[in-house]
Amino acid sequence: MARYHDLEYEYEFEYETPPPLLRIRVVHGRSWGAAREFEDEADFFDPVPPPAGARLLTRFAFGGASLTAAHRRTIVQLAKDLLRDGPMGNLDCLDVTIVGHEDELGEPARFGALGQRRAEAVTKALADEMKRQVARIPAASRPRGQFVITVQTLGPTRPMRSNLTADGRALNRRVEVTVGRPGLCPDVT
Repeated sequence: MARYHDLEYEYEFEYETPPPLLRIRVVHGRSWGAAREFEDEADFFDPVPPPAGARLLTRFAFGGASLTAAHRRTIVQLAKDLLRDGPMGNLDCLDVTIVGHEDELGEPARFGALGQRRAEAVTKALADEMKRQVARIPAASRPRGQFVITVQTLGPTRPMRSNLTADGRALNRRVEVTVGRPGLCPDVT
């Protein structure tokens, strides 16, 4: 390990061989005792995979909650699948959870609001599409029962990819739609 410091900064370099790897850690601070460490995110990034079976709507515009054509195609297919697999009897129900996410750019005090707007945009589009598709089904064959849709945001707290790259940030700007098991709906009374 090599060390270099001046009056204001300390630099620490670690070398491992073989294979030739270089890991750099920069410690910032005016005094040794009050130093703060900033590690490279790539060394410590721990991605959080989406829930099993979740449908992902990714690549929302930075700072936006508008749906793209790709999002709308996913929503149309999701509505078809929900109506095909969803409640068909008076006592049946299907639980759907819609969670909005954000990247880490922006003002921390505002984290969560944009993810919520994205989740609400997907929820509205999904509900509208389901109504449109149900209206095309003969009355005697229409599904009865209920869909319980839970909408929430996790802000930037569960990134799928590193926020160091534009592509990673675009994938983190997403909405996850998870469908629960039929008949297991939360109490919403």
